[in-house]
Amino acid sequence: MAALIKRDPSITVRQIASELKFADSKSVYYWLEKGNVGGINEFRRLVLGHQSSTPSTLSLDINGIPHYLLSLPLFDWNSQQKNPGKEWYYLHSHPHPRGLFAIRLGTSKYSPWFIQNDILIVSKSKSYPEGSWALFASPQEMVIGKMINQHIVDPATLAPYSPGLTEVGIIVHQQRHFSS
Repeated sequence: MAALIKRDPSITVRQIASELKFADSKSVYYWLEKGNVGGINEFRRLVLGHQSSTPSTLSLDINGIPHYLLSLPLFDWNSQQKNPGKEWYYLHSHPHPRGLFAIRLGTSKYSPWFIQNDILIVSKSKSYPEGSWALFASPQEMVIGKMINQHIVDPATLAPYSPGLTEVGIIVHQQRHFSS
């Protein structure tokens, strides 16, 4: 696919499928998804060099597993911003993970587990395993919940949250940030 795009940057998905003798255009999207690429336009940018094919030049092995330095969008707690304008760097074992972002906690009400200024790495996952921490949005604010007995509970009181919460994602990493 990359060679076809390099040869003709305006090639369509249908033309790619035809050139590669795929049964239909869906196969192109299937292989892009298998490569963890968000679609044909993202792949086209990667191939044509408008966006680096690796998240950064920095990669390193940790216990024999390669890790890549990623630049994630960094959001502020309870901000309504769509484009954060800030970024957070994070080491991940996949060069192009999908659905990750960072958020700076703006409250200490989840202490001692989470305190103000902690950076949370969140994956936009729809799966919440038992015992996992997750980020949710209520109509008034962002909330952190813990999955206990298939219920999302407030970690301070262990009372179940109301069912009206909007799923944001699972917290996959926490970095404590102390200001001086």
